[in-house]
Amino acid sequence: MLISRVILNIFEAVSGLHINWNKSFIYPVNIVPNIEDLAYKLGWKVGELPITYLGIPLGAKSKSSGIWSGVIEKCERKLVNWKCQYLSSSDRLTLVNSVLDALPSYMMSIFPIPAKVTKRLDAIRRNFLWKGSEDKGVAS
Repeated sequence: MLISRVILNIFEAVSGLHINWNKSFIYPVNIVPNIEDLAYKLGWKVGELPITYLGIPLGAKSKSSGIWSGVIEKCERKLVNWKCQYLSSSDRLTLVNSVLDALPSYMMSIFPIPAKVTKRLDAIRRNFLWKGSEDKGVAS
């Protein structure tokens, strides 16, 4: 335990970076005996999984569709602003290809995307591109 603290202090000295011990957490995986004692000695708090780190849910079930809800919500929020603007079909296609297709890429590099989520994202793209179900025809 003390060795971990010494290594982190050496890291601070060598890198010039400062560790904020008040914001430091330790996240046990499975059952870790005496985790509270370890956290106390290191000056950290004990956290619980799942958490979100850099936009990725850590400790979540990778096959769950729930971890993709943030990506779906981001796509829908983008569309709210775009639907208020007059856009040609080529403008809509460009936005779909450049923005909506890029949003899930980061998550797909870590988690496999379930078919259910793929269908939902395709429906969001399709409805925006073709102006949704209430307006028939191509957006012009």
